[in-house]
Amino acid sequence: MSYASRLRYRSSTAARLTLSRGSLAALLAGCAPADPGESTGSTAAATTTTEASTGSPTGDAATTPTTSEASTQGSGDVTSAASTSTASTSTTSTSEASTSEASTSESSTTGPVGCTKNVVLMGYWPPTNEMLRPWSTDPAQNPDGWIGADWGGYGYDVHSFFPEFPPDGDPTNDDIGDPGAVGSPDFDLRVDYQATSKDFWRLVDEYQPIILVTTSRGGDIGWEIEALEGGHGLDNPGGPAQDWLSDAHGAEHQPTKSTTEARSWDAISEYRQGNTLPSQLPLEVIAAATEPLGITSVVIDQQTSGNFLSGFLGLHGVYYNQLAPHNVAAGHIHVGYGLPVADASALLEATLHAVLQAHPADSVDCP
Repeated sequence: MSYASRLRYRSSTAARLTLSRGSLAALLAGCAPADPGESTGSTAAATTTTEASTGSPTGDAATTPTTSEASTQGSGDVTSAASTSTASTSTTSTSEASTSEASTSESSTTGPVGCTKNVVLMGYWPPTNEMLRPWSTDPAQNPDGWIGADWGGYGYDVHSFFPEFPPDGDPTNDDIGDPGAVGSPDFDLRVDYQATSKDFWRLVDEYQPIILVTTSRGGDIGWEIEALEGGHGLDNPGGPAQDWLSDAHGAEHQPTKSTTEARSWDAISEYRQGNTLPSQLPLEVIAAATEPLGITSVVIDQQTSGNFLSGFLGLHGVYYNQLAPHNVAAGHIHVGYGLPVADASALLEATLHAVLQAHPADSVDCP
């Protein structure tokens, strides 16, 4: 079954705060039947998310997702142009020390030299990978050049990481778990639990983000700001791995203790069966900045990102916030699969402006 055939609509619930000017369209849902062992709720809100159903051939999906999202990941190496400045090794007594090379290193930071305050953006399927492209420092992914150094003059360097989907860039014409839907192994964040776990922790350990925004593709929605993550498996008598839908890729289709990073296992072990983590993004501020654009519906979803790769990545983001004292904001946003890249990009920029204004760089500590 192709990805496109898995999609169905869901209705918005009373738990959902709708900020659009019209009624929110029914949200995308997975068409796989619910396994009786899976929870349909997360605390007060059901696990009705905008996530992709995977129709696990092994029957190990414990819940029915209600989204059309999938995450992807790989092992591409991305380096920060702003964090490697030759200004730190140049002779300060020469005129070259006052050149743009020196000022670039310091203008994109606040505080002492060597303290780079980073924002990290992560995405999965289009349009999320496409909207994040300008903030990638990888020339293979962003040949037009990185725009993230002191982006917007806020004192933060912004970096993005996302997958690629050869040969045509479109994962929807491939089955879940097939190479075209999973993503290239040459880049980060393939649609695979093991790859996501590995790449996520490598990237946050390297960039130590002050602000972390994860994104993924959802269903027939607009800009959906997730309020909660985790809490799955309320009726699951098994372990944490069975809380998550099969990704249909590789030898392991679920996030197991032996195949994921220890912090990933800790996160899904603690935040399950009704125990959730709230977003640490300024939800109302983001909504107030994006809804007036009039591009699409803007929703604060009081539920979760689901129990497929969207929710897995979203939980990682807010769990990182719990572990890292320097991280002041983290959370997940679902982006409608039908949203044009230009519209998604405009919404992302408005979101970034709002979040960075809410957390001035001179008010936060160095990592």
